[in-house]
Amino acid sequence: MKSVTVVGSINIDLTSYLDRWPNVGETIAVRETVSSLGGKGANQAVAAARLGARATFIGAVGTDGFAQQAAGELRREGVGALLAELAETATGLAFIDVGPEGGNMIRLAGGANHKLTPADIRAQADVLAACDVVLLQNEIGLETSLEAARLAHAAGALVIMDPAPAPVPAWPRDVLQNFDIITPNAHEAGGLLGWEPKMLDEGREAAKVLRDFCRIGAIVTLGEKGVAWELGDDVGSLPAPKVKAIDTVAAGDCFNGALATRLSLGESPKEAIAFAMRAAALATTRKGAASSLPTLEELEAPLKSLSA
Repeated sequence: MKSVTVVGSINIDLTSYLDRWPNVGETIAVRETVSSLGGKGANQAVAAARLGARATFIGAVGTDGFAQQAAGELRREGVGALLAELAETATGLAFIDVGPEGGNMIRLAGGANHKLTPADIRAQADVLAACDVVLLQNEIGLETSLEAARLAHAAGALVIMDPAPAPVPAWPRDVLQNFDIITPNAHEAGGLLGWEPKMLDEGREAAKVLRDFCRIGAIVTLGEKGVAWELGDDVGSLPAPKVKAIDTVAAGDCFNGALATRLSLGESPKEAIAFAMRAAALATTRKGAASSLPTLEELEAPLKSLSA
C-alpha cells in the first residue's frame, strides 16, 4: 500500500449549527453542537486513510483530556498517530459556527500545534523517508513545515503544501520553492498573487502564475466553481460536481487528503484532481469535519451502479 504522511495540526472541533447568523452583540440559540476530531492536518490524514492510503500523522497535543480524545479518534480511523505530548500546553481547539447555507466561521486556539518544532520532525525522519507523499498545511510553524519538506525531499517524496489558513504576510517565492505543489483556494491564491480569482478562467490564470512559485506547480480550488491547475506540462480545469452543500467545513482538507492519496498511487494529476473533487463534494453534504469525510467504498458505489 502506498503511504501518505501528514505533518500538521490536530484539534478538537466544537461545531455549532445556526439557523441564522447573529448580529454583533446578539445572543442566539444554536440548533445543535457537536464535538469531534479536527485540525487541517488530522482531517487530511483521516481523509487519506478512508480513501485507501496507509496514512501517518505527525503532530502535537497537550496532556489534557482533549489530547486523549484526539489520539483515540485518529487511531480508530486507522491513522498511525505520532504525537508529541507537550506538558503545560493545551490541545488545539477550533470553535466553528456553521450558518444556514453551509458556510462557516472558525476561531482557532492553536495550543500545542504552535509548539511543534523542527526537532520533533527530525525525530520522525525515518517515517518521512519511507513515505511517498508528504502533506503540509499552515496551522503549525513555518520552520517546522520547512524541516518536514527538507527531510521528505531528501528521501524522494512528493511534498504538497496546502497554504491554509492564508499566510499573513504572504510567503515569498523563496519559501514556496520548498514545496513541489501548492493547493491554495481562491482567497489564499489572492494573498500570494495580490488579486483573487473569482471564476474558473481566472483560476486558470492564477495557477499559471503560481506554477513558477514552487517546484512543480499549483492547483487552485474555487469551491462550487471548480478547480484549475498547472503542473508542469499537465494543465487544465474542471467544473465542480453539483451537490446540495450543508457544511463546507473540512472540504478543502478532504480534497487535499484525496489528492495526496491518488498521486501516491501514480495517477495523473487530472485523474487525482477529479477524484479529489468528488470526495470533497460528497463531504460538503454532511455535517462535521473528520466525520464528514467519505470512504473509498462510498465514492466507488456510484461507479459500480453505473457499471451494473
